[in-house]
Amino acid sequence: MEMTGGDHQLNHFVQQLQAEIQKQGLQEQILKMNNRCFDLCITDSRLPSKLDGRTQTCIANCVGRILDAKTLMFEHLQKRSGSGGAM
Repeated sequence: MEMTGGDHQLNHFVQQLQAEIQKQGLQEQILKMNNRCFDLCITDSRLPSKLDGRTQTCIANCVGRILDAKTLMFEHLQKRSGSGGAM
């Protein structure tokens, strides 16, 4: 079955929409991660004008651990779906 010009346009639109949805989801995940690490690492109720080295390290480590956990979960889910869900 051949695609018409309208089918190509619709397919292109759907692909663009899916990409935007993924982008929005990624932005939401980044915002949640930033908020979680900010709350964990910034303990003073007043926002400092400049982050000290300890706070910068805390934020970097926090973000790194969240990304590691997400990667681990993603790989686990891929393996599960690849093996038919059997463990």
